[in-house]
Amino acid sequence: MRVPYALLERAVTAHFQGLGLSAEHARSMAAVLLEAELEGNLGHGLTRIPQYTAQLRAGGLNPRPTLRLEQVRPALQVLKADGAPGPVAGLYAVEALLPLVRHQGVAALAVQGAGHAGALSAYVGRLAGSGLVGLAFANTPPAIAPGPVLGTNPIALGAPAEPHPVVVDTSVSVVARGKIIAAAKRGEAIPLGWAVDREGQPATDPQAALEGSLVPIGEGKGYALAVLVEVLAGVLAGAVLSPDLPLPWASPEAAAKPGLLLVGLEPTAFPGYAERMARLLKALQAAGGRIPGWRRVASRERALQEGVPVGEALLEELARSGLHLKGGKA
Repeated sequence: MRVPYALLERAVTAHFQGLGLSAEHARSMAAVLLEAELEGNLGHGLTRIPQYTAQLRAGGLNPRPTLRLEQVRPALQVLKADGAPGPVAGLYAVEALLPLVRHQGVAALAVQGAGHAGALSAYVGRLAGSGLVGLAFANTPPAIAPGPVLGTNPIALGAPAEPHPVVVDTSVSVVARGKIIAAAKRGEAIPLGWAVDREGQPATDPQAALEGSLVPIGEGKGYALAVLVEVLAGVLAGAVLSPDLPLPWASPEAAAKPGLLLVGLEPTAFPGYAERMARLLKALQAAGGRIPGWRRVASRERALQEGVPVGEALLEELARSGLHLKGGKA
């Protein structure tokens, strides 16, 4: 069924308020999760609500966190998140980073002690929408072959452009683990090349893939990128390493608190930025290239007009978590 966005937003916000979050923080959860859903990033959308719900109910996440911002250097901040859900801490961090970047020209903010942040596009996209170039790095529970020791460790960029910002959001594995979790919930096979099982053999069974390891993009190069993100988000910013993070299906009271590093730059400090960006996009389009982030905009606009498609299995899973959408009522 297709659910009108306004109804979905009210329902998700009310659901998280019912779990103890403030109205503001519940709106943050709805904003990040629904943005991913509307943009077609289903592994980080509605399907994540049962996980957040269980973690909040079990005490793995704090519904009433005290967010504490520390100014450690003129252009560096650390957000002590006090067990906040990741989207709550992530949007708070963006709002804190914006004035610092505008004042300093470049600044970084490390988030420590928050849950899974969801799609990093939510954060770099907001920075780009405010006229700044944004970067985001996050480490995640171990998933990448060999090992696994390293996580899928996503990296994201948001950059102002016309008519829409350029937004790149990708994990260093062939696919994000969320896509495999979503396939497992639907009972669907996954393509060869996404993952290997415990014995290192190519896997098409999503459950075997989740018990094994995900394949890095570009083999050794993808592994090196995972190390790069681990150093930035784990060693430097997060104070926690991927191998020390509980897996997504661990008991909900043991919710992972990965690291998140946000970096912002003021593009007007570099004369000619807008003109060079326009030339780049024109050249990419002339060569038949797609502009990262623009397809998300089209998907979002269609969902806002036609409603958000929600499958029967997901409706039932959400209902078991206390979020009822059937019948057009929230």
